[in-house]
Amino acid sequence: MDYKEFCTKFTYCSEAPVARGGQKIVWRASHADYGEVVVKLVDSGDARTRREIEIIQGNHFDAVPRIYETVDVVYQGQDKLAIVEEFIAGVNLRDFIKGGGRYDLSQAVDFLDKGLEFLKQISAKKIVHRDIKPENIVMRGDKPVFLDFGIARVLDADSITETGNLGPNTPGYAAPEQFLGIKTRIDVRADMFSLGVVTYELLTGRNPFRQGASTPFEIQFNTVTITPADYGIPGDSEHQFMGLISSMMNKTVWSRPRDAQHALSLLRSVRKTFKG
Repeated sequence: MDYKEFCTKFTYCSEAPVARGGQKIVWRASHADYGEVVVKLVDSGDARTRREIEIIQGNHFDAVPRIYETVDVVYQGQDKLAIVEEFIAGVNLRDFIKGGGRYDLSQAVDFLDKGLEFLKQISAKKIVHRDIKPENIVMRGDKPVFLDFGIARVLDADSITETGNLGPNTPGYAAPEQFLGIKTRIDVRADMFSLGVVTYELLTGRNPFRQGASTPFEIQFNTVTITPADYGIPGDSEHQFMGLISSMMNKTVWSRPRDAQHALSLLRSVRKTFKG
């Protein structure tokens, strides 16, 4: 099907793309049955995209946009896959941070609680997101919605990354075992590391591993050598919340909370130490 013909299925489809990135082109659209959506065009043979679709359509995660349908189309003479996905109206956390936005203790605790519930949900399906970062989180009211499972890993499935290669990652958010490609150590604790970094950044406005670094290698070097500076949060009188975030960002897998439920239990104990 030609893409122009495909567009006739919508009550509205933007004439020009609203975003481009890598091999992905994105349009805004409206559908009589689905409501407001985004339409993403990707290379039809991309294995990671196929994996992402399988993950989202095969599960019903509360904090993930729904995929309504996928259609093979031809765009500018090339075979593409059109993905019709739920549009999430809200605030992108990267835009929030760049605009000077910061979370106080109550907001950070609420965000981390909901984020850990999301990790608990996906890890129960043996899924590791592997790309949790502010760009991939939209706040719909006070609820985080997690985008882009493009480099997610299903622990029970064959790995798409060839053995011996560095793992796909975003420097500054990926745990050491992820960007070093140590597959046997990658599980929910890699996502926990990333969620800890995002929470730290929401509180401070700074990524602890990107300071003074200008290349991916320098950021990764910082990740395995730097201990993020302690940060005094009003109300966190005993620094227990900051201690939890630090433990989530620990460089060694076994020094982090063992799973999302363990981290949630620690968080709920930490709340009892707050004052003011």
